[in-house]
Amino acid sequence: MKPVVTFFMTILILVAFSCTGGSSGDGSDRKSKAQHAADTGFTGTRSYTKGGLIVKEVHYSNGIKEGLTRTFYRGGATEQEIMYSDNALNGEAKWFYPDGKLFRVTPYENDTINGSQVQYYKNGNIKARINYINGIRVPQLEEFAMSGAKITNYPAVTYRVEDTYNSKGVYKIFIEMSDLTENVKYYRGDFVNGLADLSVCTPLLQTATTGYLNLKKGEVTSADSVTVIAAYLTGYGNRLYYRLAIPIPYKDLN
Repeated sequence: MKPVVTFFMTILILVAFSCTGGSSGDGSDRKSKAQHAADTGFTGTRSYTKGGLIVKEVHYSNGIKEGLTRTFYRGGATEQEIMYSDNALNGEAKWFYPDGKLFRVTPYENDTINGSQVQYYKNGNIKARINYINGIRVPQLEEFAMSGAKITNYPAVTYRVEDTYNSKGVYKIFIEMSDLTENVKYYRGDFVNGLADLSVCTPLLQTATTGYLNLKKGEVTSADSVTVIAAYLTGYGNRLYYRLAIPIPYKDLN
């Protein structure tokens, strides 16, 4: 009986050793192989459909976007062409009218607009030129009529005040465009390095046409002016940014 028990014990030991392969059993050898395995992500162009129609084509290299991505109108014409490099927007992104004519070109660097965005009319003439520096807008822009004439007749930004400092300790400022347009947003703040970075500005309370500031008498000495930015939407659908420094006659308004 004892030799039989010894035989089975030997078989069990051999089976256990063969399953572990002589390793420590913590899976470290398998992890090492996985870390050095080649990327098996998809490489090629993949089409995406909606309602039986192709709406997008994306080129991948090892599972990440690389090269040209295109989107399409329902009729099949190209709507956008966007270049990717290492899964980020890099190069020129182009938008087209449904008839195939170029509408807009936007330069990207690592998913950020950087450079001059150009918009076009269907006749090929430039409609607008808007500049960005690392994703932040240059305040000015250039816009052109379809004939090629440059647009210059933009409204001015103006202000008026209601001074009740002596009676109520309040100095109220109203900011408006000279044509009382409703296509404008007002902010308290200033340009940063000459750029319109609205992330560091505070939106003003406003009606359809007018933004306003309620400056109140306080104990802290204030600056001798307050700066506001007007983000005006032009008739061509682009934002033009104005900076206006408004003098303050009292030194304790905040």
